[in-house]
Amino acid sequence: MSSIYSRRQPPNPGLGLTALALLLASCVPSPAGLAIDPLQAPTHPAPARVEATRGLPDPWTATPTYDPATPTTQPSPTPSPPPRSRFEGPTAIGTSVAGRPLEVYRFGNGPSQRLILAGIHGGYEWNTIALADELISYLRQNLEIVPPEVTLYILRAFNPDGAARSRSYAGRANENGADLNRNWPFDWARTWPPTGCWSYLPINGGTGPASEPETQALLRFLLAGHIEALISYHSAALGIFPGGHPPHPGSLRLAEAIAEVTDYPYPPIETGCTYTGQLADWAAQNGIAAVDVELSTHYSLDLEQNLRVLQVFLDFQPWVRSTQDQKTPAPH
Repeated sequence: MSSIYSRRQPPNPGLGLTALALLLASCVPSPAGLAIDPLQAPTHPAPARVEATRGLPDPWTATPTYDPATPTTQPSPTPSPPPRSRFEGPTAIGTSVAGRPLEVYRFGNGPSQRLILAGIHGGYEWNTIALADELISYLRQNLEIVPPEVTLYILRAFNPDGAARSRSYAGRANENGADLNRNWPFDWARTWPPTGCWSYLPINGGTGPASEPETQALLRFLLAGHIEALISYHSAALGIFPGGHPPHPGSLRLAEAIAEVTDYPYPPIETGCTYTGQLADWAAQNGIAAVDVELSTHYSLDLEQNLRVLQVFLDFQPWVRSTQDQKTPAPH
């Protein structure tokens, strides 16, 4: 079970973006007694006039002559880079604890970047990985459905170690025994009350916020790629969870749009679980419209419904504001 639906008080802020400073230093020594500002270009005194000798012109006043008979060399035009392909993958954005690649597929090359993620709970939610593979295959055969302004990424298995380990309870955690949907730097906790939560085997939120290499790799990818919208697939049966505490306006709009084309419960089913360190909550805090979507069972793909979800996600406009959306952050 995963995700978030306005159950807790707003937590302390998570990670922010770090500004880069540029240092400009002069390598030219300054004349004695002259102070030079290192942020300004150094100035040099004009050289003393050099008198012409042996019939040569003064080097500071002579005007160079131009011989029209002398050919001039024109610079070669810089070749334009080839257009970016509309499909690429798989590309590894990082590795798991055990060294397995975190593989991403890219469809389209537009400026609006968005991500579908599966397998955050490894083999325990193996059907989300199988769904991601079906979506990848469908998109490769129907690339024209991706709007020209959109780039869609699919990360097919965020927890490949758990996926390789087991398709049962033992496959939920990563190789360090951490729940990768409890490891994000937003309202993080190592442990949480078991009431209403998944508790079949011991599991924790990691040794600290973003302690796991999988989390670190995806966090860098989301921020560096300026991802604007995100769907994280889970199983099973609890419905559609918009990210944020309280839910982020963009996340709410995305959740409502998905609910219109599926029969997944929305609002989601409440179990009394306390959700901590969630990916969708962290994403919403960082201005990304994010939702968790739970498949109907632990073995079905709900492919027909999720092809409709795919189209909704491709057409979704993260920065179109509604009357309830006035505080949505501006795009990156």
